[in-house]
Amino acid sequence: MNVQRISVMTFNMWKVDGYPGNWPDRQVPILECLRTFTPDILCVQELHPLLQETILQALPSHTYVKDIFVGWQTEGNIYWNSNLFEMVEYGAIDIGMMEPLRRLFWVLLKLKTSETDTTQQILVSTAHYTWEGHAEECASDVNLRKQQARRTVAALKDLQLKFNDPYLAVLFMGDLNENFHPRRILREAGFNDCFDALRLPAIPTQPQRPSIAGEDALADSTLDWIMQNKYARPILANVLRNLICTGGYSVSDHCPVMCIYEVGFRL
Repeated sequence: MNVQRISVMTFNMWKVDGYPGNWPDRQVPILECLRTFTPDILCVQELHPLLQETILQALPSHTYVKDIFVGWQTEGNIYWNSNLFEMVEYGAIDIGMMEPLRRLFWVLLKLKTSETDTTQQILVSTAHYTWEGHAEECASDVNLRKQQARRTVAALKDLQLKFNDPYLAVLFMGDLNENFHPRRILREAGFNDCFDALRLPAIPTQPQRPSIAGEDALADSTLDWIMQNKYARPILANVLRNLICTGGYSVSDHCPVMCIYEVGFRL
């Protein structure tokens, strides 16, 4: 099989009390961002119907998971270029988030190819871990993201066994709301982050400024990550900070993170 390059992006799209922040002023910046970078695979968190309409307007060749579970419309979803990929299967796994509609959202994609001997598959997954300031964590002093990371590892391992593909490329990305323990736990299980693999520094992803007063007052943190197993090779990665957008509004309070991968190789 020929090695294929694909671009992926994780994007926390930002809601305030269930509604897109700084809306509708952010609509044009989001359109400009997605049309400029046109990720082959886009994983989003803090989704809203208005945001989904904007995504589909920016990426008309993309499709996404359509399911009656409300979390797919209001928390997370995965979009992919239908000219490159076909969906094989999808699902949503409860990994213990305090927010009732959040899940580990996943989709199994296969690359459209003219070759008939082998088919490259990619397991793409995304999650939005619980914020460290959540009332449950403040009361218990238990790091909820450690638990959620361990359950993510278990879920991804189960899916790998289910699909029984020895060359399955696995991508996991999202807002992990922390920069140490989730990444450590996933790395120990064989899922490295793209920046570490490329020997690049981890750049802060939140808050992206200017935002609103409550966000601008936060310390800069690296919360948004893209991770992969050994059958997805990162070759270029970046945090999309300070994009020059019409009207001067940031695309979100988080910075989108983007990586270009090679898949289809055999170790």
